[in-house]
Amino acid sequence: MRRYALVGRREIRLSDDAPVPVPGPGEVLVRVAACTVCNRSDLAYYHYYGLREHCAQGCFGHEISGTVAGAGPGATRFAAGRRVFVRTPLTTGYAEYALAREVCVGALPDHVPFEQGAILQLLPLAVHATRGVRLGDRVAIVGQGPVGLMALLTAAARGASHLTVMDLDDWRLERSRSLGADECLRVDGSAAALAEAGEGAFDVAVDAVGTPTTLEACVGLVRRAGLVVLLGTHHIDTRVGIDLVTWERKGLRVHSSAEPHDAARAEAMAVAERLAADRTGRLHLDDLLTHVLPLAELPRAIRLLSASRSLYPDGEPAPYAGPPPKVLKVAVRP
Repeated sequence: MRRYALVGRREIRLSDDAPVPVPGPGEVLVRVAACTVCNRSDLAYYHYYGLREHCAQGCFGHEISGTVAGAGPGATRFAAGRRVFVRTPLTTGYAEYALAREVCVGALPDHVPFEQGAILQLLPLAVHATRGVRLGDRVAIVGQGPVGLMALLTAAARGASHLTVMDLDDWRLERSRSLGADECLRVDGSAAALAEAGEGAFDVAVDAVGTPTTLEACVGLVRRAGLVVLLGTHHIDTRVGIDLVTWERKGLRVHSSAEPHDAARAEAMAVAERLAADRTGRLHLDDLLTHVLPLAELPRAIRLLSASRSLYPDGEPAPYAGPPPKVLKVAVRP
């Protein structure tokens, strides 16, 4: 089969004769129909391979949709030919086939195009990340890339009374407004600008970027005993300092978006499947998908998304002032 592999820093290699993975116990083989490029993890792995240890350990190409091609012993949820999306695969989706544990596979509704269906990888992630949002909460979300937009939609579904979003880019904020944000703030990314949203004004603050500055901003935005959610992955600035006096004084709660065990993965996936089946129109997947390319043009997809400030360490000079212009999600198809 054809498969792209990340083999070095900023080096990917296309093979025409890679072996098709064989599903083991509890595993599902998916014939890939589309794989979207992760704006954070895939790009961090690509640009920091060899510079950050974890960048050689994650799955490069993990936002997958397709059809079930086979299953290992004990994997019985999906019949062959079933349309599915994948939360976290075992092998890359930049290939004709990919392998995943069954608990990480979700049913894809028939009316959702595969290119959009791959974006649903973000849905169980956002479901789990927003589990602490309660009916009537005031929620702030810092960052309106694809995962921040999905957090906006899931927080609204959970009953947030007021949703404030912040981003560097007006074009992204226009999408946020159309997706239901009550207040859209254009910020320059500095701590001072982020703080202007309101010290202690929110019950929940979601860091959907993943930098020391955005995390500290969320600490300031929430009220006493408020909730700080770590949704943006800290792939580049892996160590973040915190003011323990502030955390203790405010009595803050914190949780991450990562599912810590299979029970949490199954619960988040079950909710995501119901939302995908019943609320697909309200997920606005067509608004998130901006480009579709053939698999052979994966290098071009990476170049499009790499014109981003978020790929550089926090506080260091960068050639870009914000995210790539008018690009949200790029899907590649085998």
